[in-house]
Amino acid sequence: MTEDHRLQLVISRSGDYFGIMRTTLFVLLGIGAALHFGEGYSAPLLVLAIAISAYGILAGGVALDDIIALREDMPDDVAGTAYGKGVKARNIPGLKMVSAALIGLTGLSAVLSVLI
Repeated sequence: MTEDHRLQLVISRSGDYFGIMRTTLFVLLGIGAALHFGEGYSAPLLVLAIAISAYGILAGGVALDDIIALREDMPDDVAGTAYGKGVKARNIPGLKMVSAALIGLTGLSAVLSVLI
């Protein structure tokens, strides 16, 4: 894999992650608005809250796993630069954990709001 190809993959997977998170948060926002202005229990909203939470956690996790793998494949000459050191210092596994926890909690609160 050439350095240009690896860099393009990193850019693409980062964009994918942000797109996944944007989609997840906007759908959860829509569910919240529907619950706020709606009349209560809705089976479709319940299933949507579960599905979008799973999508955000799983698809976001896969994108971050790919970014971690690409970071580990960074050539030594790039890893020695200021950019490489900065990339290596980022806590992407921590981002994955916090992201999954927050999406999960938000989805759980949406599910509980639908049921109550």
